[in-house]
Amino acid sequence: MIDKTNKLILDSIGIPYFWDINSFAQKVRYTNKLLFFLSNYKAVERYNIFYLTKKNGKMRKIMAPSFSLLMLQRWILHNTLYKIRVSEYSYGFVKSNSDSESPLVEVAGAHKNHKYILKIDIKDFYPSISRARVFFLFKNLGYNFCCANMLANICTNNNELPQGAATSARLANILCTRLDARISGYCNKRDITYTRYADDLIFSCDNRNVLHHIYKMINTIIQDEGFEINQSKTRFLSPKNHKVVLGVTINDGYCKADRKLKRKVRAMIHSSIVNGNYSERAIIQGYIAYFSSIEKDYTEKIKRYINKFYGTLPKDKAIAYNNNKFLNKMPDMSTQS
Repeated sequence: MIDKTNKLILDSIGIPYFWDINSFAQKVRYTNKLLFFLSNYKAVERYNIFYLTKKNGKMRKIMAPSFSLLMLQRWILHNTLYKIRVSEYSYGFVKSNSDSESPLVEVAGAHKNHKYILKIDIKDFYPSISRARVFFLFKNLGYNFCCANMLANICTNNNELPQGAATSARLANILCTRLDARISGYCNKRDITYTRYADDLIFSCDNRNVLHHIYKMINTIIQDEGFEINQSKTRFLSPKNHKVVLGVTINDGYCKADRKLKRKVRAMIHSSIVNGNYSERAIIQGYIAYFSSIEKDYTEKIKRYINKFYGTLPKDKAIAYNNNKFLNKMPDMSTQS
């Protein structure tokens, strides 16, 4: 049965309204049978579960949704979750905008001019967010019990947010709005800059003592919001340290990509061009795009580096390069023997 009040609320913020499995199926253009299966939290075939090794040697569980479930989650993400505002202190996992700065650079830039930095990591971030919290999010939006229940089942697995689901990052950011509000309110009174990128909480200021003394209160807020700090990843950085925020170096007030990683990529480019082996071309292009999002002049530096090979390669290697350029706008190498 249509609830006109809830429909009016959802319509006002541009979120599609449905009131049962039939109307939901019509919206997403799935059959009732398929939608029922995908919203059944007991259906084991919905996810492919595998594990990746972390830097510390521990295993990270990844839940990759089936294709049908992934498409359904993307529909919810674009038609519902992106319509809900998140905290201004939350970065990343938004609709892509080619004109916008990389969120990694935005976060690093917010802290680049401060002397002291405190980095805190939330332990088991996604698994800490329960199905109940997701259910009440959709329920409070205006969906009835039935639809909020279906949406929660689609977006969770085994009573947690699955790391790998299309909706998890945005849901986590929405559900951390109060966490961000409480932490930012505490920090703003002390002239401390605060940002959060998923489970990475960064604090910075020019007063060493102030930054040292906030830990206890931040820990209390985090625990009160249902999370736990990963003690092993807590870091306090001073001007004496090599300051890195989310992989971006911010020493001397500038944002730079990791120097060792840049040297590694240059070595990969050199090996590819000299040996005519471009099996790692996609990886290299990904690195170039990533570095360019941090350093605006990086592409020009790579062009100058590649230019050194022009006129030095034998014909077969020049042809291989022309067919596998890392930057498409660069001219062909001469293939004259």
